[in-house]
Formats: sequence, structure tokens, C-alpha cells
Amino acid sequence: MKKLLLLALTLLLVIPVAAQDKVGTTAAPFLGIAQGARAAAMGSAQVASAQGPSALYWNPAGITSMSTHGVEFSHADWLVDSRLQYLGFVLTTNGGHLGLSVTALDYGDNEVTTIDLPEGTGELWSALDLAVGVSYARALTDRFSVGGTLKLIRQKIWNESGTGAAMDLGVTYLTSYRNLRIGASMSNFGSSISLNGQDLRQAIDIDPNREGNNPRNAGALETDEWSLPLIFRVGISIDAFSTADQRLSVSVDGLAPADNAQNANFGAEYSFREIFFVRGGFRQAFAAESDDSGWSLGAGLAYRFNNRLGGSFDFVLQEYEPFGNQQMFTLGVTF
Repeated sequence: MKKLLLLALTLLLVIPVAAQDKVGTTAAPFLGIAQGARAAAMGSAQVASAQGPSALYWNPAGITSMSTHGVEFSHADWLVDSRLQYLGFVLTTNGGHLGLSVTALDYGDNEVTTIDLPEGTGELWSALDLAVGVSYARALTDRFSVGGTLKLIRQKIWNESGTGAAMDLGVTYLTSYRNLRIGASMSNFGSSISLNGQDLRQAIDIDPNREGNNPRNAGALETDEWSLPLIFRVGISIDAFSTADQRLSVSVDGLAPADNAQNANFGAEYSFREIFFVRGGFRQAFAAESDDSGWSLGAGLAYRFNNRLGGSFDFVLQEYEPFGNQQMFTLGVTF
């Protein structure tokens, strides 16, 4: 417990320094989009309460709460006709929990237009953001867990692309009081990304005022490198009340993202017999410089056929002005 409190205090001291600059100036901003309909419905307050394969995104230490193998798939028709998809898989072993996660944001095909051909050239361009992570988590005691993820990140737009690598680290601590959980995580600590590709290659005349020299020397435009969206999270989750049939859990997270203002997430989940769930939350509260704050509402169903086999379905509706309300659903299976 003392080690966890020391880590939490360290993160709280680092957070104000890490979040003072670089608002909206990082690569791969898709890494900050909430994954999992349950998590998103609870206002993204998940660093302590994340469960199932979606915990691979929020806090890899959270997968140690799983006693079975599990897989989850999430889909959302995202902003401006893009499609957001997430796949998480957790394998439970005697030596710890292994995880694999894939996040993809597909912007679809769009028509190429130019100044001379504003109606289109007949070509199509596309863009895709992709992150693939491999995770390992272990319960060091019956209450304290640690986890980490190594991931490869790739961004592509038309003929240009860039690749980077990052890691996530997380810890959770479970107390004996009302299922109180404390969590902390650091996400997307890694390399920078710059774009390269054939469209950046240019024919250059080094001295256009001199006749007879080669006017088509091979050259390339250089793009800047941008760091990844580093995010620090510290949070708690507690059962406000719990009976044999009903439970109400509340969660609070404090965040310091490198590409946005410091903020807080709030969430709640009501459960009836651990079969039917109603959830709500508010994300990015107190972020004066952010336009992404908003409410979220969701519901879910889960059923266990036996001690291992089970299924779940979760849905969320999120407010994202000025783009309207966004929907996401998640299907899960344990086995």
C-alpha cells in the first residue's frame, strides 16, 4: 500500500509539469479515444475500475481481475464518417495474464481534388491510424497488481506514413473497504512520429538563376517529428452500496494529457444481479481549454453460462459537440 501511495504522489507531482504545454500538438491523437462501451459510458473514469479486455487500453494491470480468458470487440461510427474499432484478447495463465490489443481508426476513401480539378481527379485517397499492443500483467499479492504494454503505432494518409513505438504502465490496489480500488497508469510513453512518403519527393533546381544546370535534382520535403500523446491517470472506484442483487459503483479519475488541459472524469454503474447494467458519466470536467468534454449514457447485458463461459453486450451514447452524439457498442466473450 505504501508503495502504491508513493507512486500516486509521484504521478501527481509530475502531472502539472507534463500538462502545461503542447495543447493539440502531438501525433496519433487517436490513442486518446476511449475504448470499450462500458468504459466510455462511465465517462472514461476507468483507471481503477477497468475490467475485461478493454482494460488493456486503460490500465493493463486491470486484466488481473479476470479469472478466465476473454475477448472483446468494439465498433463506433466515429467523427466525420470515420470508423473506430478495437479488439482485445486476454489469456489467463498461472504465470500471469497475457494480452493482445488492436486499435484502428479508418477514415475511409475520399476523392482527390485539386485547384484545376475541384470536382475530382478520379483518384481516391485514404487514411488509417493503427496501434497493436502486447501486454503482460501479474498480481503480486491478492490486492496489488502491476501491468505493462508494448505497442507499435502507425499512421498513414494517402502515400505518406509514419511509425512509432510506445509503452503503457499501470498499477491497481484493492482494499477491503467496499471494494475500493486505487489505480494509476502512464500511457503512450515512447518515440516521436514523422511522416514520409513518395508525395514528399520533389524535383529541385538548386540555382534557378543559372542556365545549364540540372533543374531536376532529387530532393524531399522534411516533416517535423511529433511526440505521442502521453497521458497520466490516477483514480479510485468504490461501491456506494452493494446487496445480493444490486450494486452501485462510482469512479473518479484525474488526468494530465500532454496534448490537452488537465481534467477529471466521473462515472457510475448500476448493476442488477450482475446481468443488467445502467451507466452514466461526464468526461474532461474542469478542462477550460478542451472542447471534448461531455456526458455519456449507456447500458449493458451480461450472462454467465457457467464458471468460465459467458457473454456480454454494452452500448454507449456520447456527446461530442459540434459533431453530435456518437454511439459505440462492444461484444464480449469469456471462456
